[in-house]
Amino acid sequence: MNWTETSIRLADAQAQKWDENNELWKQGPRAEMLQFFFEFTAAPGLKVLDLGCGPGESTRLMMECGYKAVGVDQSPKMIEAALKREVEAHVSDSDPLPFDDGEFDAIFACTSLEWSEQPHKIVKEMARVLKPGGLAVAVTPGPSAAPRWAAYRRLYGEPVVHNLMMPWELHKLMEEHGFACKDMRGAYSREANGPDERAIALLQNHWIHQASLSSFWAFGMIKQ
Repeated sequence: MNWTETSIRLADAQAQKWDENNELWKQGPRAEMLQFFFEFTAAPGLKVLDLGCGPGESTRLMMECGYKAVGVDQSPKMIEAALKREVEAHVSDSDPLPFDDGEFDAIFACTSLEWSEQPHKIVKEMARVLKPGGLAVAVTPGPSAAPRWAAYRRLYGEPVVHNLMMPWELHKLMEEHGFACKDMRGAYSREANGPDERAIALLQNHWIHQASLSSFWAFGMIKQ
């Protein structure tokens, strides 16, 4: 299996569905992660890379809030949809990213690193294109999030293109490439079987355990 080709083919096949589902960025876990990005960076006017921008709705919302946002995604069909939103967006598998060293003030990578066969290469590229002291928000699905089921068949030796990381793994990966964690936040299921708010609060000083209850977990990092 060619990982990149298979990953692109799957993303292309899902492009129309993602293009039509703008509500994902208005309410729910992804909207909460984007809000965390806005609060963590807190400086409209920054040049931002939306890494794994999909159809560009998150990129458009960044621009709407005053950021100079640029999107990148490995899927040509996702980028085709993004360009219709009148945002700047480029097709790239991010290895390497098609940008100069230190070109960006901040990066938003929401559930995108796991679509790479070697996520450490993407994190290395993130560090390269960020300015010294630049900010990055990296998001991974929580341990109980539905997307993890797509990776389950790897336990049978079947080829999959979902390199899903546990939150602690993403934290360690970012630190090993020169990032320091300054903040973090989880987004939680609002369904009846979701975690109780009291349980989340009890774990506030134990983020690894708290993250285990999340739908998405975000790290706010600074490039050292």
